[in-house]
Amino acid sequence: MHYGQKALLPKPGEFPDEKALAAFVLNEMNQWFHIEEQVSGRYWTGERTRIDAVLRPRDPENWQDADPAFGIESKNLGPNTSTGERYGWVAQAVGYTHCQWQGYERLGIFLCPSPLSWLLSRADEIASFRQRQISPEILEAERQRVREYGRSFGKEYSDAYVESEALLAHRRRLGELTYEEFAARADGYASADEREREHDLRMAGELTHLLGQLSVGELMPYEGSGWTLMRSGARLWSARQGVAKVRYGLRPRIGSQRSRQ
Repeated sequence: MHYGQKALLPKPGEFPDEKALAAFVLNEMNQWFHIEEQVSGRYWTGERTRIDAVLRPRDPENWQDADPAFGIESKNLGPNTSTGERYGWVAQAVGYTHCQWQGYERLGIFLCPSPLSWLLSRADEIASFRQRQISPEILEAERQRVREYGRSFGKEYSDAYVESEALLAHRRRLGELTYEEFAARADGYASADEREREHDLRMAGELTHLLGQLSVGELMPYEGSGWTLMRSGARLWSARQGVAKVRYGLRPRIGSQRSRQ
């Protein structure tokens, strides 16, 4: 993922299914690439499979590969997509890099959106969650919790008691949030939210390099560069800057060597 720019992530539920997402992505990419959809392939075990699409640049000049081509696989990730499902998708992509694709042999695989996009959005969600902890709605929910707790024991607490207990819980949350802010600033961060974001970005950086070593990249739109092909944290191509001057091509790597065509 390109951490210097903001990723334009699809909103949960924006696309009804993976077919709709894939159609949108391929329609966007059609102006720069020749597209062949539903390309058949075969694993080294002999099992057959199929990938969403294979893309070839309309202008192949400046690409590292003599015959540049890459596979695209889309996943309609939702707010309830489990960690197992996300990394199962990654495992599928890694398996695809070892397939022989009809008319293309082996291909580097690019996932859309990035399987690590949840790390970028999580920091914003955590910041929003912290703010909700001190909202009037949460305070009212705490009052209701106190009332229900008393009724479960056959007691009807007075409004004064309910208010005092709710405010106590509210102040306790404020204290916890204040301590988080203090600890983050003691560690050199501007806020607890910034500390969380920096942690997530470091984690995503490590994971994206790992995926790149496995010949799996990401296709994402970013502010300032538009649709962008990334692998191992490096830009290979973007809609606005074109082909990047990188030392390796699109094809899968063999061992620690980057294969060239």
